[in-house]
Amino acid sequence: MRYSLLSAAAAASVVAFMLPAGSVEAQSRAAAEAAMARMGLDGTNESVSYASADFRGGRYILNDVTFSDFGDGGESDGPDEIRAERMVFDALRLSDAGEVLFDGFALEGISATDETDDMVMRLDRIAIDGPNAAMTTDFGRAVAGEADEDYEPAWNTYEFAGFSVEGLSGSGSGETGPFEFSLAQFVIENYSRIELGRFAMLGLAFSGSDESGEPVTFNIGEVSLLGFQTEAYADMIDAAAAGADESAVMEAYYQSAVFAPLDLYDRFAMRDILVDAAGVHFSMDYLTAAMDRQGSRITSTAELGSAMLIPDPSKPAGAQLAMGLGMLGYEQLELRMVASSIYDEDTGRAYTTGDNYIELTDGLRLEMGQDISGYDAYLANLPVAMEALRESEGAEGPEMDAVVQLMAPLLVNNLSMRIVDLSILDRALDAGAAVQGISKDDLRIQAGAMVGMGLMQAPPEIPRPVLAEFSTALTNFINQGGSLTIDMTPPAPLSIGGMLQDIETGTFEFEALGLSFTSDAP
Repeated sequence: MRYSLLSAAAAASVVAFMLPAGSVEAQSRAAAEAAMARMGLDGTNESVSYASADFRGGRYILNDVTFSDFGDGGESDGPDEIRAERMVFDALRLSDAGEVLFDGFALEGISATDETDDMVMRLDRIAIDGPNAAMTTDFGRAVAGEADEDYEPAWNTYEFAGFSVEGLSGSGSGETGPFEFSLAQFVIENYSRIELGRFAMLGLAFSGSDESGEPVTFNIGEVSLLGFQTEAYADMIDAAAAGADESAVMEAYYQSAVFAPLDLYDRFAMRDILVDAAGVHFSMDYLTAAMDRQGSRITSTAELGSAMLIPDPSKPAGAQLAMGLGMLGYEQLELRMVASSIYDEDTGRAYTTGDNYIELTDGLRLEMGQDISGYDAYLANLPVAMEALRESEGAEGPEMDAVVQLMAPLLVNNLSMRIVDLSILDRALDAGAAVQGISKDDLRIQAGAMVGMGLMQAPPEIPRPVLAEFSTALTNFINQGGSLTIDMTPPAPLSIGGMLQDIETGTFEFEALGLSFTSDAP
């Protein structure tokens, strides 16, 4: 049998080699022209016209293409017309069912105008590579004018190797005045119902004006996502494609979000963000995140580069912000953030590792840590618990029971927060002293006294030694700066659900939290 197959394959190769190239080309062109006729691109489609057509190497090329008739003869709800230097189909043909198929499609040298808002748009290229049959079928029907209000495209089943938009730019005039926009590139690669290989939007820019006539600028250098698990949101996409109402779509979204895999994507990035509006300047160097799996361990990391907020005192909103910042001695604010955590699927433990903080430059840093077990049991219990929560919605007692059931598997081993003073205390004390007309030292004394008075009002369930420790640590922090650490290390792993239930019944023992408060001098 093996040799028979090999012989047949060899014979087929010889036949293909001996077949005249012109004959193959003619068959390919005939198949393409049948598909062109199916779309009405043989001259019968009044909305699409072109100057000439070429067929070379399996590619059907239309030159000087014009798309028109967008407004149905009434008030325009779209461009007056769209022109393209070329429309290119790769391996254009019909399926056995008589629907359009192709391996690739591109429009090049595109321009559009809309006299209603004086809009002019230019686009270097838009392309689709490797679309599946569902996508090309709907494309063909849309071009043929068959996609009316009753037609439901199967967009939830689309899959393709690539979709790209390159060199978009335009200008126009809106209610607040003229505007300009541009987009260097928009790319989606290897999209299926299982995974999205890559999404990227690069070089987005907009400039215009607000209602008061002040200029507005918005720029994004990059937004990208790699390795996104689209399968997690398939139910939501199917619901939307089926025409479900908003509540049904949102329900499907929440279900997808709850049951999505923990390593939902590989990489995410936003870079070079700039917003200038109403006298306020915001910029961000980058925000990145990553999820890396090694065996049963999923490491999640994130980092925020320099994010700046800068007011322009010459503008009303900017002047108001500048005055508020000036009270604390700031001309601008800068934020940074770093996060790193590990989840081990085998043990069900999630814990922070390395640096985890949010920092206000020349202000303060919040350092955070956690160690929680039971995530495996929590995730396994999630479907039943969420259903119970949904059924008990609005009923106070049963709803609380459902929340307890949901959170019961989660066990706290440690939670901690460390506040590090980087000058915010002196700035706040200076501002407060200036408002009250007293010295900074007097305000420190006043603040310490207020801490003591406030803690005297604490509920009796909180042990007095814990309050005394907190009061001492907080007062020392106010007086000397440095850092204040709040640590929760229960004597035994503490069930979050059990804690909520004990609080509800009034039987919770505060000592079970294992709280401690410490302050350290700078």
